[in-house]
Amino acid sequence: MRLLSLTQGRDDGASIGIELPTIERERIAHLLRIEENLPHLDWAAAWTMIERESNKDEVAASQLARAIVAAWLDELRDAMPTDSRRWRGWAVEGLAPLEGTIGKRVASYAERSLHVIGEAFASIRGSVRDEPIPPIAIIVLATADEYYSFISAYYDEGAFATSGGVYLRESPSNCAALIINAQTRYSVNAAIAHELAHHALVPITEAGRLGAGLPLWAEEGLTQMMEERVTGVSNFVFSREMRERHMQLWSEIGFDGLASGETFHSPDGEEQELSYNLAEAITRSLLSTRPGDFFAFARACVQDGVDAEDAAIAHLGKDVQEIARDMLQV
Repeated sequence: MRLLSLTQGRDDGASIGIELPTIERERIAHLLRIEENLPHLDWAAAWTMIERESNKDEVAASQLARAIVAAWLDELRDAMPTDSRRWRGWAVEGLAPLEGTIGKRVASYAERSLHVIGEAFASIRGSVRDEPIPPIAIIVLATADEYYSFISAYYDEGAFATSGGVYLRESPSNCAALIINAQTRYSVNAAIAHELAHHALVPITEAGRLGAGLPLWAEEGLTQMMEERVTGVSNFVFSREMRERHMQLWSEIGFDGLASGETFHSPDGEEQELSYNLAEAITRSLLSTRPGDFFAFARACVQDGVDAEDAAIAHLGKDVQEIARDMLQV
């Protein structure tokens, strides 16, 4: 494995030097599986190689993992039906269509988003200097056919909903990937900001497992707020009409599903919509009136692995069901 020196500009006009790991592409040939004529990384096999060659050194393992991802995206670039380009940033391994401006726009926006998110979440996850946001692969696919052909490798057979992007992380040992449909009707910038905020909040325990982390209501509340902070566009509405809809719904179904996260995935469109809206309303309210308590609650979940309900009671004085009842007066 070699290190590639990369000079990157900062907002203040200065330059910083970072070194990115590289590995010969032929060394990862046995780690690739071909589906829909595109190479996909077998992370079980990759991690066996990483553990063997890094001698279980955590830093060496993370460097080798990133080098493998970089080589894989080089292979994927050469296999894509659409001519594509690669880029590398301090926390991003990227692939995007060569034609047009989307590749440059995504590269720039991803770096900006990670910078904003890292600073905003420092009170929860620590500074990016001490606790860097893990690297992520961002793959922008030019057409809907390419996008769905690629992501189908990660799903069981069957139909699935249309989407503008997918965040993939099969286990803590593999690099996360954000797959973006360049032809989406959704905002690519909003998708990047939203998913990178989720990525920054993924907790890894000392044992190397994905931790429980924030409850979904708090994570979705934060990521929606972060989407607004990065893009400068607000879609949040908590009008009298919206409040009345909340009161009717939650009076009927109770708040168990909000606390467990179940209603965020409900097939009932209104349950899903109002879950996201209420999560953001609660998070905004807590950050406005009790920011210190909210950050203490979030740190307990993300850094210490405390159960979400126990953390809420310890730092917020009540669980989310009680908080929601108080807010809606139901």
